[in-house]
Amino acid sequence: MTDADLLQALRRRDPNAARALYDAYRDRIFAVTVRVLRDEWDAEEATHDALFTVVNKIDLFHEQCALWSWIYRVAENCARMKLRTFKRRPILVESDTLSAMMAPAAMENTSDRPDDQLRERRCVQAYAAGLMEIEETNRSLYMAMDLDGRSKEDVAAELSLTIPALKARLHRVREGLKARMLAVA
Repeated sequence: MTDADLLQALRRRDPNAARALYDAYRDRIFAVTVRVLRDEWDAEEATHDALFTVVNKIDLFHEQCALWSWIYRVAENCARMKLRTFKRRPILVESDTLSAMMAPAAMENTSDRPDDQLRERRCVQAYAAGLMEIEETNRSLYMAMDLDGRSKEDVAAELSLTIPALKARLHRVREGLKARMLAVA
């Protein structure tokens, strides 16, 4: 079935048209959504959202561009909307957990290779040292947001910062910790 035939069938609300759309474009839509979301489960959901949107909004398609161009934009928008609706998922790391990670016994069973064990130990030590060297305000906001999972609005109000300033500081902290860990990895 050509794109023109598929377009006409979708506009006529032909029951087989949705299946034809799925067969023709599902893999390409999935490739777009997984690139944006970087998670196959979420990309699969966004793919289905995009296919549903295309079927329901086909009357909004203007034939000035290729059908795939429009479907691509719909798929990318569905994936981006999914990103926007994600809530922060906190990764809780208690101080005793961090201490346990730094203990020599914690590194013994992760890999049989001594070089992997050493690399892991150095990364954890670089992370811990980097946390201790960060300015107090930046350390507080990093721990509140990334480790405790608090919202940026709450943390900004607590630290008397604007949200853009908080985002900039958090980005610098993350990049600094990442660079420290990559240097020893």
